[in-house]
Amino acid sequence: MINRAHPLRVLLVDDETYMQVFVGRVLASSINCTVTTARDGQAAIDQCEKSDPQLIILDINMPRVDGVQALGRIRALKPDVPIVMLTSISEEAVVEECVTKGASAFIRKDVRADLLQTELQEMLQQFFSDEKAAP
Repeated sequence: MINRAHPLRVLLVDDETYMQVFVGRVLASSINCTVTTARDGQAAIDQCEKSDPQLIILDINMPRVDGVQALGRIRALKPDVPIVMLTSISEEAVVEECVTKGASAFIRKDVRADLLQTELQEMLQQFFSDEKAAP
C-alpha cells in the first residue's frame, strides 16, 4: 500500500456500478484515498469544475458525453492531473485520439479481476510512489 499523509482525491467515472465498486475497493486497498464517482462524461466535467481531483479514472463508453469527449474538456480544466482511461476498447484510432487529448495511461477493464487489480496498483505506483510517506 502506498502511504500518504492526506487522502488522494480520486474521481472515478464509469456508468457501470459494479466497476465503480470494484475499482473503488482496489483503490482503497492500495492507497489512502477518497473516491468520488460519476456515471457519465458530463457529470465528470461538472465534478472537475467544482472540485480538485488528483487522479481521474475515466471510462470511454458512457451515455450522454463519452470518455473521449470528456477527456479533452477535463484536460483543459485539469492540465496536470493524471487521467487514466478505463476501457474495453482496443481500437487504435480511439487510443490515439485519447493520447492526443492527453490521456496519461490506459487500463483494460475486460480482463480477469486479479489482472485489473494488478494494473490499477501498478498505475498508482507509477503516479504516486515518489510522494513522501505518511509519518
